[in-house]
Amino acid sequence: MSQSESGFLELVVNWDVSQCRDNLDTALPRLIECFQEINAVQEQVGILKIICHSFLPCVPVSDAEEKVFSRLIDEVCGLFDLTLDDIHLKSQNTDRKSSLPHITSGLQVLLDLLEFLETCVCHMQTGTTPLGWNLVHSLPRGALHILKGAYGHCKISGELYQELLSSLSVPLSNLFKKTHSLQVAFLRLLDCLRVSDPITEQDVQDVTQVCRGLFEVCQIVTSLDMKLVVTLWKAISKHAVSHKAHIGQRLGVGDMVSHLSGEIQTGFTYLLQLIPNVDPEGVVMSQGDEKGFQKSLKILGFQMKILVMLVRDFREFVDRCEDQVYTLIVMFHRLLPPSLSSQPMDQKYVLDIQQHLTNATDVLIKVLLPNKAFIEIVTGSNRVGALEGDRSLGHLQILLKVLDILPQMQDAVQQLWIDPFLYPEDTESLGIIDAVFRTTAKCHVEMSLPVVMNDPSLTGNTDREMTLYENCCTKLCGFLGCLTAKVFHKAEEALMMNVLSHDLWCCLLAEDVWCFLVRYGSADLCRDHVNLLVELMKQSPMFPLQSPLLSVVVRLIKSLAPEDQQEDCRIVLQSELIQRLGACQDFVSLTVLACAVPSFTEANCQSVVQCVTEKCSRVLQDYTSAESMSGGDLYTLSQCLSCLWLLWSQNDTIQLALPSHVTSAITNSVSLLWRGMDPSGWGTAQLPALCLGNLILLTSHLLTSLEMDVLEKILSVIGSCLEQDSSQQLELIIVFFLRSFGNVRLPASPKQPQMLKRLSDLFVTALTSSDLFIHHHGLAAFTKFAEETMHESVVPDCINSQPQLQDFVVQFINKMPFMGSEGWNRLELLRWEPPTDPEVRSDLDCFMDPQVEPSNKRPRLMDDTDQHKMSPKLKKCVKELVLALRKTLPDLETFTNSEATDLNPETWNQLDQIQTKLTAVTKEKG
Repeated sequence: MSQSESGFLELVVNWDVSQCRDNLDTALPRLIECFQEINAVQEQVGILKIICHSFLPCVPVSDAEEKVFSRLIDEVCGLFDLTLDDIHLKSQNTDRKSSLPHITSGLQVLLDLLEFLETCVCHMQTGTTPLGWNLVHSLPRGALHILKGAYGHCKISGELYQELLSSLSVPLSNLFKKTHSLQVAFLRLLDCLRVSDPITEQDVQDVTQVCRGLFEVCQIVTSLDMKLVVTLWKAISKHAVSHKAHIGQRLGVGDMVSHLSGEIQTGFTYLLQLIPNVDPEGVVMSQGDEKGFQKSLKILGFQMKILVMLVRDFREFVDRCEDQVYTLIVMFHRLLPPSLSSQPMDQKYVLDIQQHLTNATDVLIKVLLPNKAFIEIVTGSNRVGALEGDRSLGHLQILLKVLDILPQMQDAVQQLWIDPFLYPEDTESLGIIDAVFRTTAKCHVEMSLPVVMNDPSLTGNTDREMTLYENCCTKLCGFLGCLTAKVFHKAEEALMMNVLSHDLWCCLLAEDVWCFLVRYGSADLCRDHVNLLVELMKQSPMFPLQSPLLSVVVRLIKSLAPEDQQEDCRIVLQSELIQRLGACQDFVSLTVLACAVPSFTEANCQSVVQCVTEKCSRVLQDYTSAESMSGGDLYTLSQCLSCLWLLWSQNDTIQLALPSHVTSAITNSVSLLWRGMDPSGWGTAQLPALCLGNLILLTSHLLTSLEMDVLEKILSVIGSCLEQDSSQQLELIIVFFLRSFGNVRLPASPKQPQMLKRLSDLFVTALTSSDLFIHHHGLAAFTKFAEETMHESVVPDCINSQPQLQDFVVQFINKMPFMGSEGWNRLELLRWEPPTDPEVRSDLDCFMDPQVEPSNKRPRLMDDTDQHKMSPKLKKCVKELVLALRKTLPDLETFTNSEATDLNPETWNQLDQIQTKLTAVTKEKG
């Protein structure tokens, strides 16, 4: 510092207020020049103190920006940064203790600079009139810069100072307090500011800069003090909303929403740790922290309100944050009941969390419904396809909430969700209805348990719980009932596609929803749907007897039943349907009639029974009298047997008056089929196995009418089938057949012990099956057989042959869950069992052409999904096979290109080796 400058400073320090005011225009600029020219930090701080205490009070508020702030703020911020850098450098010295005085001195400089900024901020609040943003253009920028630097230094002080932290606790505490004091003063100043009318571009930039700056400060103090966070977010929301029309596009709301979503997720994870820990039986394992829970919940509730406010009020400007909001909502559903991943907790905690947090997600979803990015996230084909584990239930709950809210939205928004028009650059998205079905398939574990939930909006009762399936079905029905005619075709497409799904829950849901729509429509609509579905089934070259369409048709026919005698229209339509289907010669029509018998009036029921049994009886007689048969004949026989079995099965619902002469003819034909059967190949080839299964099912209703030799042949054929590589479906049919054998009484004869031994062996095979499905139904069949049979010796013969069977039977009778050899519980088993891919449809072209002869069973191919499962042993076998093929190929090519009539012995030996290795590969793959 020069002598003249030193003398000037000594002079102005002793001035009183009047002297400062009189010399303001000359002394203040010179002081600022001195500050800018001097390089000594302590002297610069001294000049700032002179300006603050002596000259700033004399500067009118309207002139402070021009005379002081615009010339000093950037210099002060630079000095603050240099001081911080110097402190960081000193703290890195190897001898930290020797640097302690320098660090303490540097912290004092920071305090002085904070004091200067706070004085400037407070000076601007001394006026009585509202301030324009143009009067404080530089001050907010400086205040925010200092706040970020000071809070940031406090945040990293533990890591920075390490063992020196205890020695610096007082200056660091003072630094934090002074920073907070500056923040309070600055927020008060913001409340005094008003934008000009009309607003200028500079005002817009200043307001935007302040809101963004406060957000950056908020990000820093998150881990310091939650009270600061709350205060800052209040200020951000207040000023952002006040100036929304001007700063919305520039504010970057997406970054704020993303940050808040992440903070809420972190806080929510911590919140759950404060809840008392209880085991599944309700025994308290740890007490938790009730006071901490309530405090954390209050803070999270506040953050959630800010999040909702930002998304709601800036919905037009929300971008790049939709995925974070979606993740937050899914997290709530994933960690709270009824999710299988949620921790056991008292219901009061669930209600508190719902009140403060999760109820707000309904608003978020409603606000984001028109958002195209959010639509792509929720209905994106790849996103839905990649769902797994506990995320699937959360995603489904979001979709169900969309179904609730979407009918309230405008047609254009509904169109985006129901039938989206995709541009080439868009993510491939599903319609909302398709997305619900595909996500339902992903929740097969929750559906199967089943998971229960409380939804007062559906039940009107907070105490009534409903299963997840009931919730899905109810909301989907309500949504489809609100659809306009122009998009209803999408619902029809989705229902048809999912009725044919291989996934059980998709199929059931589509069927229930379809029946709901038709049931509450007109009788003519119901009739048209029945006719349409029957014609669709007829168009298949081979009608699948287990087609879900058949179940839908039968349920729709029930809607034509005359529940009210005044419904003459339904009675007429029912009679017309019976006449039309009864006049047809195809088995699709006959099968529909057979399955729908309980839906008809008593008079119509008898006419249906007579029509079906007489036509099927003639087919059986023609088949048993034919000398030869084709694949088409065998398929016709299979349909005929299935139709009769479906008809006889109705005896469980209503008592059918079957004509005695027709029953006798059918029994005779069935006996002839069994007597002439050669069991080899019937349990493996596709069409013969299907036919055999239908024959067994029909025979189970005729057992008491069959002769001894037929029963013996039946047991012999069934035993041969189980010894072969029969399908799970055929094995299950055999188990149901054994269940019906309890009513059979074998007369005393030399063959009786042998037949009872075969029957015992069949039960043992079912009871010891490694297939849990077969094992369970085998236990049910064995238990029923034991209750009804006159041949009690079969029961001990089965149990004595396998000692563990007695324990299985006792557990089954006592309704104890079967744990299996692995000791799995039900939830583990459901999670382990892979669900059927819902995209694999039961298209009717998967059946054999009836004109083609039945072929041998095709070996299972190794698909792409199995490649990574190849064992080392299998890989070695494949390598050996490839080497053998390469070695033999030249000899084979030479033979084919020559006139030789036979291969040489060495080549034949090589071919034998190839066959052996190929067999080894196939066997190893299974």
